[in-house]
Amino acid sequence: MNENKISFLKDRAKTIRKQVLTITTEAGSGHPGGSLSVIEILTTLYFHKMRHKPESPKWEDRDRFVLCKGHAAPALYTVLAESGYFPTKELINFRHINSFLEGHPCRKRVPGVDVSTGSLGQGLSVACGIAAGAKLDKKNFRVYALLGDGENQEGQVWEAAMAAAHYKLDNLTAIIDRNGLQIDGQTEKVMALEPLELKWAAFGWNVMHINGHDFN
Repeated sequence: MNENKISFLKDRAKTIRKQVLTITTEAGSGHPGGSLSVIEILTTLYFHKMRHKPESPKWEDRDRFVLCKGHAAPALYTVLAESGYFPTKELINFRHINSFLEGHPCRKRVPGVDVSTGSLGQGLSVACGIAAGAKLDKKNFRVYALLGDGENQEGQVWEAAMAAAHYKLDNLTAIIDRNGLQIDGQTEKVMALEPLELKWAAFGWNVMHINGHDFN
């Protein structure tokens, strides 16, 4: 990316961070920490990498995104609103009675949400199904799945990882938000994950370790 693009993304990310803090404070609930840790990743996907059309949320050839860590909904909602899927003024109603912006994303109610998530461990399996379906239909869209690190303690994640490698789903990218924390504390104290990179590599994945807050 050139410097102008990076500057644009940084500005977007700042706006999104402020909005996430505003709406979770207004709601008096939500998961600001888990949302803030993925801001740069979501900003890069929606404003640089993914093919999508806010004016046509069901565009057949769009890239798909699965927020496996569904509790980071404030970040996703804000990115979707800033992308133009729905008015940003709706964000302040997050988690309010009768609002379509529930605590976890619902594909039936929120424009731009491809998969309803919230129950940890299931998202990557759904992403595998979407990626496999794309291959069967000879579609060239890409599927991005964003997982929490504590979520990697779920057995279903590893079944999905194994299936993705077995069926050669090279149209699928899994991103793990390795912030080291889960609801009960540090991941390494609750249920140690390391060596996490080697585990994913052993399951047949091409693993890259990046700084998730650095747009470069």
